Amino acid sequence: MPPTPTSSPTKVAPPTPSPTLAATPTTAPLPTVTPAPATAATPGVNHLGTEKVVLADYVLWYDPGVFDGRQTWDVPAAGPYNSDDYGVIQRHVAQARQACLDGFAVHWYGPTDRRTTSNFQQLLQASAGTGLRHAAVILSNVLPGASEQTIVDAIRYVIATWSQHSNYLRLGSRPVLVFTDMPRPWGSDAAALAGWTRIRAATDPEHNTIWLAEGLVTTYNPLFDGLYVYRIDHRDYPESWLKQPRWAAALRAVEQQGNLPLGGLYFADTIAPGFDDTRTVSVPGDVRADAPHFARDRQNGAYYAATFAVTAQTGGDLLFVKSFNEWIEGTEIEPGTTYGDLYLKLTCQYANIYRGR
Repeated sequence: MPPTPTSSPTKVAPPTPSPTLAATPTTAPLPTVTPAPATAATPGVNHLGTEKVVLADYVLWYDPGVFDGRQTWDVPAAGPYNSDDYGVIQRHVAQARQACLDGFAVHWYGPTDRRTTSNFQQLLQASAGTGLRHAAVILSNVLPGASEQTIVDAIRYVIATWSQHSNYLRLGSRPVLVFTDMPRPWGSDAAALAGWTRIRAATDPEHNTIWLAEGLVTTYNPLFDGLYVYRIDHRDYPESWLKQPRWAAALRAVEQQGNLPLGGLYFADTIAPGFDDTRTVSVPGDVRADAPHFARDRQNGAYYAATFAVTAQTGGDLLFVKSFNEWIEGTEIEPGTTYGDLYLKLTCQYANIYRGR
């Protein structure tokens, strides 16, 4: 979406995956929808002995004009909203609980971005007493003029300001930090790995926090403590979610090398109910990495079911839902005018199945 004086730029998208698919896709059965309980089931335990949590990506820089029908394929059932509105945040917290989430992965542009910083603080406040815990997705590296120092400043801010909050996500005793678009701002994996190595040494050399890298390969592990993939479908490489077992196996191979600060590495599965960013072609101010625009029909939940089915093959440690409210890319589970709360209910089913494995 185009930035305004009061809004932050559009979320970054990850690189396109390689064209080789891991398996021949199968047709998923249409899911059966049952009423969702008000709260999530008790998390299970992953292979590192910490909670098996389910998070949904959360965008907190919307203005009502985003929902005028020109930039998104659908609009919120509750109507256009401003992300700064505390009442809206409270509604989202209630819907997160309806979807049986453990929390949000909150897209945040760093401490110099007052809007996303203030709204993250509001989210923590609104979550008091709910059991929800949220992790910062640090996006300082994708902004114009980003430097290693701005990334260092963002990490230090999270650690000093939010990481010990009762509604900030910790696995075991370690707060979780999520990163994306790893080569930026350096431009290459080699330069980026060197840069991230310096950043880790400057902010958390003892791995007292858990860092999750985004990507299709293990270039940044074990410097980072885990791996996830943001976009699991692409125009030119459809059904890329089928590759998740391969990505997980590659991370486990790194893990077998041993001598890891946490004793192992986290693999996060990713699921999505659909995709459609075709209304944002050539939108000024878009800071996402270049990728072809495309759309995938939700098929009344069958697409979502297909992306979830493959997670049974990965041995994953936590689950990302793409997304709670990324309306620009059409991955939202937030209730919309065309599908109501269907995807909150489906997410609750999948979250509880995932935690129970």
